[in-house]
Amino acid sequence: MSRLDIIDASFHYSGDASRDQYVLVAFAVTGEMPTFGQISDFISTRAAAIPELTKRIVEVPGNLDFPRWVHDDAPAASHVFEISDARTWNDFRRAVDRLVTDPVDATEAAWRVHVARDVSEVPQTSGTSIVVVFQVSHAVADGRGASQLARMLFAPTPDSTARAHVGTVRSLVPAAVGSALTLPIRTAAARLAARKARRAYAHEHGFEPLQRDSHRPGIRGNADPTPSRVSHVHVCAPGLLTQSTLSVTTLALTAVSLATERYLDAVGDTTPDTLNSLVPMAVPDDSPWNAVNRVVNGAVDLHVTTPDLRERAQAIRASLRRTRAEMTDPLLLRWISAENLIPAPVFLAMKKLTARRVRPNHSVPETVLTNSTVISVDRGTKDLELCGAPALFTAGFPMLGPARSLTHGFYGLGDTISVCVVACPDTFPDHERYSEILVAAVTDVAEATAGRT
Repeated sequence: MSRLDIIDASFHYSGDASRDQYVLVAFAVTGEMPTFGQISDFISTRAAAIPELTKRIVEVPGNLDFPRWVHDDAPAASHVFEISDARTWNDFRRAVDRLVTDPVDATEAAWRVHVARDVSEVPQTSGTSIVVVFQVSHAVADGRGASQLARMLFAPTPDSTARAHVGTVRSLVPAAVGSALTLPIRTAAARLAARKARRAYAHEHGFEPLQRDSHRPGIRGNADPTPSRVSHVHVCAPGLLTQSTLSVTTLALTAVSLATERYLDAVGDTTPDTLNSLVPMAVPDDSPWNAVNRVVNGAVDLHVTTPDLRERAQAIRASLRRTRAEMTDPLLLRWISAENLIPAPVFLAMKKLTARRVRPNHSVPETVLTNSTVISVDRGTKDLELCGAPALFTAGFPMLGPARSLTHGFYGLGDTISVCVVACPDTFPDHERYSEILVAAVTDVAEATAGRT
């Protein structure tokens, strides 16, 4: 049995309904439509050979330590479900809105695959398609990891790389007792390590890690969401966002800056000059990091005071590079790791205390640390297939959170990028209008930066 790191365990403990990772892949069917049984067999055979998909979580008695991964004895086919009421693309999108409010219980099953067959009006094809959503606990994988697992499920040939599987269930009572006995020592050691790491960072930079961020005015979309979710997916024409020498992440941030500016202007609000976006950034592969979720969140300036889109994109690219360098600073990563050494009982007690003290605010707050969220994931080449049906495009559904009633996801498969918006309809009811503005902004940014450095 392997122990979850605190970062991975935090997703398991989260009460947020949208805490999972979601990978949508659409497949074009040119011949006979495969049966659900054939599709289930295809997926189950692949999943059984992927160690990350053959495990589930077991909690330590009393939550005196973080949970353990153990082998999942359930057949892989029990994780595959058919969506029978999605006859059109719009039907499927509404089904997705239900899926993202129904997280997996990783103590029973850490993943699911949802399958819709004979779906019409799917973008990029005139026939009927198969559309699947791979849903996996965030404790299993981050965004890159979920994309890699999806590729293993739908690669042209199965992955034959031998990897170790987790062990079977054993009594966790000894672990609970040992954790309880050493709790005071481990808590003190964690605090000492965090203090040393914080001082080392401050000595190098002249300020402490938590002093890096500054508050800015809140905007529509910065309210705390309710559990309700709605999504929008726009599939760009192939090559639209790959003609520029700028990265898709830079173009995505530029488009979001323009869309936010246009939307706020349309509703009569002022766009703050300090408008920025939260961007998840990968921890370097050579950096010590115990969690499978190798991601830190940085804040990137969106430069809305720069009217020329080419110049704005260049400025955003520079801000993105600067933020990435700051967030992957070894001293900062060392401090984050040290802060995450706290034992499970202390972590859970702090979590409960925060929940009691800080109630959700469903109105727009006066100030926030970040105004928007942009996630950009490259899911590789467009060579995936399901029962002989080739992949068309991919999409995803980023989670909402405190002060985040609206998130953006840009997901690439080959030269095709999907622009995805997830919103809370209760706290951001104008989501459809905003999504239309965003799609137009993506096109304008792509045209303004095509072939430019």
